[in-house]
Amino acid sequence: MRLDQRPPWIIRTYAGFGDATATNARYKSNLAKGQRGLSVAFDLPTQNGYDSDHPMSRGEVGGTGVAVNHLGDMKQLFDGIDLSAINTSMTINATAPWLFALYLATAEAQGADISALRGTTQNDLMKEYAGRGTYIFNPDCSLRLTTDLITYAAQNVPKWNPINVCGYHYMESGATATQEVGYAMGNAVLVLDNIRGRVSKDEFENVVRCFSFFINSGIELVAEIVKVRAYSKLWKSICKNEYGVDDVRFRAGCQVRSLTLTASQPEVNIMRIAYQALPAVISASARVGALQLPGFREALSLPDEKEQTLSLRTQQVLMYETDIAEHGDIFEGSIIIEELTQKTLAEAEKIVSQMRLQGYAGSVPWLTEQLTESLVQWQAALVKGDRVQVGINAFLDPIDLVPPPENNSTHTKNDFLVDHLDALSTWRRTRNNVEVEGCLTRFGDALKSGTNIIEASIALAKAGGTTGEWTQAVESFAGGRFSAPLGTDNAPLLPLDLPQCSKKIRIVLGKCGLDGHVNAVKLLSVACAQAGLEVIYTGIKQSPAALVAAAIQEDADILGISSLSGAHLTLASDVCALLREQGAQKLAVIIGGGHPRIRSRGTPGSGGQSSVHGCRQRYGVAGPTDHRACRPDHLSACS
Repeated sequence: MRLDQRPPWIIRTYAGFGDATATNARYKSNLAKGQRGLSVAFDLPTQNGYDSDHPMSRGEVGGTGVAVNHLGDMKQLFDGIDLSAINTSMTINATAPWLFALYLATAEAQGADISALRGTTQNDLMKEYAGRGTYIFNPDCSLRLTTDLITYAAQNVPKWNPINVCGYHYMESGATATQEVGYAMGNAVLVLDNIRGRVSKDEFENVVRCFSFFINSGIELVAEIVKVRAYSKLWKSICKNEYGVDDVRFRAGCQVRSLTLTASQPEVNIMRIAYQALPAVISASARVGALQLPGFREALSLPDEKEQTLSLRTQQVLMYETDIAEHGDIFEGSIIIEELTQKTLAEAEKIVSQMRLQGYAGSVPWLTEQLTESLVQWQAALVKGDRVQVGINAFLDPIDLVPPPENNSTHTKNDFLVDHLDALSTWRRTRNNVEVEGCLTRFGDALKSGTNIIEASIALAKAGGTTGEWTQAVESFAGGRFSAPLGTDNAPLLPLDLPQCSKKIRIVLGKCGLDGHVNAVKLLSVACAQAGLEVIYTGIKQSPAALVAAAIQEDADILGISSLSGAHLTLASDVCALLREQGAQKLAVIIGGGHPRIRSRGTPGSGGQSSVHGCRQRYGVAGPTDHRACRPDHLSACS
């Protein structure tokens, strides 16, 4: 393929860190290197509806994405980038209407024609309840906000993809390829059923055509090729047969499967990522429209600029040096591929019917239990050796070709934070607060009356409202923040064949900070229970104070904390300080998740070991000494 030919898919990298100024510089650098679209990563406070100076934001600001509090931040994020000419994907869900409002206000300030904007808001809450955890409100309220954004976009920003239905996160949570298709399509049908009747026939057809998907691509080449083809065929069938919309194109972006990326032998991840990218683009009739690849050390830390450049080069080799873009559908007529595709289709259709029968809110606990069962099956296969993963349960010798990544924790690299918080304080002080209060009142009235809330959100954005203020208004309407089930109570779970404890141990488990990924804490909860420990699960998005209080109240022997966000050092320090204040220094603390192994200063008890097997000597867990296949630290990409 020549450089001057139209590329067959959009090359993106998922990027955002620190404040808007730093992220804007990264965007310009990536665009100069050949990236054609932007994929915005927002930090966890923004995703969870907190301003950067909220107590729950401590240690999290700018850690896993960019902090966006108000219109000034959004304008700076895209400073010097023409929004009328760029395709922007925003990974945002619970606060999607608010970030969409900020984006529209920014584009209007640039002089852009709003109706011509192209891009995507993820705006999919179903998978948040089931696996990713950045939901805020209850399912009924979330569905209302999701559909308000979709209907507003259909009427005012018709080229925008107002929802990015995500199958990706289901596979990250243990789903099979078939389950990924079924869960994603079931979610899409539930949302469309809710929208039909709220807009005109022509607008509804445009909504259907603007639905996009975000899918996963795993390492099993045949299964993944089949999956993408099944996605395409099933979506076209649903649109035609259920909604009377013909000739719909399956429009999807893709990122490869982070769950398979390992902290051990990270060099092998370079090959994994390249192999996983292939199925999503090899089939001309079922090729995704955009592809983004993770950094090969993502199981250890967020990718730095060099890792992002390598991900770009991987795509560019695939696009320009292989010949996959030169041919039509090379699998058309393949007996094996067609047979497997039809089988996947049939099984996925059953899942769609089941979700439709249960409704949107009813699908949340059902999906959670299904994914918990699948995740434990996936882990059990690793433990037993039925599934081989290089560097985890086979071929264990380290490669040591590349050095470990630098610690990019916001605990140590927060030079921007003082200026960022000062700017937020100045923003609140210098805006017209009377106008903001008036806009908040009108926004609250729209929520109560059932009026579409996007217009009121745009007005609040222009007046200078903040992410936290918008969220607090919805919280008041929805009756507070929602807590989704973990899914371990009723799901039939396979045994993990773990060593048994020789004494009674009580462990309090929880997610500290704002990260909501629950896969590893699910596995730890199941594994500890099967090993004979008494498990008390406190939930996600717990403050250090809440976790310490739970551990003391439950008279726990161990406090187990999972953290993915990069705030682990801050959170661990806060936990240890609180334990000292409470005179509970002897309580063992274990912290694990998506970060380099740490030994925090002054950690009481365990010294901060990031493996539950650190308890073996102290608590008499019997069994063999090598448990690489069931260590929690190899699950860091999804914890």
